[in-house]
Amino acid sequence: MRYIKTPHHLFARNPQARPSNAGAIWRRLCWVNEQVAVSGDLSNHDSEALGQLQKWMSEGVTDIIDLRGEASHESFVAKHAPGITYHWLGVDDEGGRRSGEWFEAIEALAQMIFKDSKRKVVIHCHMGVNRGPSAAFTALITNGINPVEALTQIRSARPVASMMYSFDAIQWFAHREGKSASEIELAFQEVLEWHTDNPLDVSYCIAQLGNRYAA
Repeated sequence: MRYIKTPHHLFARNPQARPSNAGAIWRRLCWVNEQVAVSGDLSNHDSEALGQLQKWMSEGVTDIIDLRGEASHESFVAKHAPGITYHWLGVDDEGGRRSGEWFEAIEALAQMIFKDSKRKVVIHCHMGVNRGPSAAFTALITNGINPVEALTQIRSARPVASMMYSFDAIQWFAHREGKSASEIELAFQEVLEWHTDNPLDVSYCIAQLGNRYAA
């Protein structure tokens, strides 16, 4: 399969691609559909993290998929929310190509969770900008949601969601589905057109979230 690189310029500084009140979105629980929410991570302050967990439980969360390679809250969740199943699929967020194994692991967890309509999952990374939303995109497209619809649903729910890895995800998925080279390129182009029409100033979002963290 010929790999097409992610067009990072679509996520460059752009005053016209800056969501309002970006800093307030960090740890907000953003529901994409009835079973999937995207968020930032649990606070490093136990009292705040406990409050987050209590909110998640009150909204029916049964599963957490944590995409952070740099941290884990597995023991904290096990202690304070034993009814929630914690899944760790951590990777670093250096912006490089994501492996097929990572997408396969996300797909397997998503399919397991979606089989039970009573289960609800929070998919998160650190700030909820790239890894978490990209994993949510993967979960949706591998369970029958049109890629453009998936992108729209996630960005509508979480305005700071960049989903940079959606370019890798769509190529992996189309190849896995046995698509031809031209069909894979067409699928990539559909994702590219969506991102072109919906650019996001990622540096701005991270800065705003970082200011909220510093506060």
